[in-house]
Amino acid sequence: MDQRLEKLEQMQKEMQEQLQAQMQEELVRIQQEMRDQLLESQKNMLESQNNMMSQLTQLLKGGSDKGKGPIGDIGNDNDDSACPTSFTPVNIQTQPPRVSVNVKPLYQAGTSAPVNFPTGSCSNPEDNVANPTIPDFDEVEGEKELSLVPDLVLPPKFKMPEFERYNGTSCPEAHITMFCRRMTGYVNNDQFLIHCFQDSLTGAAAKWYNQLSRAQVKSWNDLVQAFMKQYDHVTYIVPDRITLQNMEKRSGESFKKYAQR
Repeated sequence: MDQRLEKLEQMQKEMQEQLQAQMQEELVRIQQEMRDQLLESQKNMLESQNNMMSQLTQLLKGGSDKGKGPIGDIGNDNDDSACPTSFTPVNIQTQPPRVSVNVKPLYQAGTSAPVNFPTGSCSNPEDNVANPTIPDFDEVEGEKELSLVPDLVLPPKFKMPEFERYNGTSCPEAHITMFCRRMTGYVNNDQFLIHCFQDSLTGAAAKWYNQLSRAQVKSWNDLVQAFMKQYDHVTYIVPDRITLQNMEKRSGESFKKYAQR
């Protein structure tokens, strides 16, 4: 009877060791696949960046080539002619087209409203005294619509913490955690969190934030949900080092606890 028990215990022990070895091999294989995926993703990103840089270089080169031409010779016969304030040129093709440039700085209360100045010949305000450009004060209300929290009042003597800016290629949940920890003391102020969150973004993530509207973001939770939905796929594509380390069996940890973890 004792021999049978010992034999059963021995068989059970061997099966556990075999199962543990198989699990360890499977874990190593999974980790290797994840590392390979990470390297492949980084390689693809690098290739994409190189392609973009190459295309940008070609565009810049093409633009500089197009800028070289006999255009500089036009108007040599009219060097001594002045441009009166009420003069309208007959030959319109000899003048560059006027483009209205709308200067719209993000200003605060107490600053002046944006003013439109046409570019081209006789575009300086001093040169156009007879027909001065009138600023469009109706656009002041439009500036308010650009902000997700237009009624926000910044706390006195507040200094913005330094954030590790998120560009859309790392874990979004980890970035939210980091941001909330840096904003300790203001976690109950939804408008303030929404306003400061843009300072923790860069690149494509910052562009995504600028496309949001107040109809989409009514609270801090709405912004978090939209952010997680936008970049949730990154969590499964690019595992971080801490995630890989947590998958390893800890020293002193039983196999049962490791399998259940």
